Amino acid sequence: MNFSVQARCCRMGRSNKGLLPEHARALIKQAIGIINGDPRIVAEATVEIAAIRADRLSEKQVRGGHRRRTKPPPPCAT
Repeated sequence: MNFSVQARCCRMGRSNKGLLPEHARALIKQAIGIINGDPRIVAEATVEIAAIRADRLSEKQVRGGHRRRTKPPPPCAT
């Protein structure tokens, strides 16, 4: 995933918090790696971004939220 796609995903996300400083730093690091053509820096930044996103998602799951109602399963035709 290139930098422009990741920035767009962050901007269009559901969270109103904005970017965390660590996330912004990792995105900038990734952009520098892409510009300089250094795949090692791009890989490091991508791992950092994934860790930050996973951390953020785990926080959302711990907080909980509204449960959605689901349809009951269809009756079995036996």
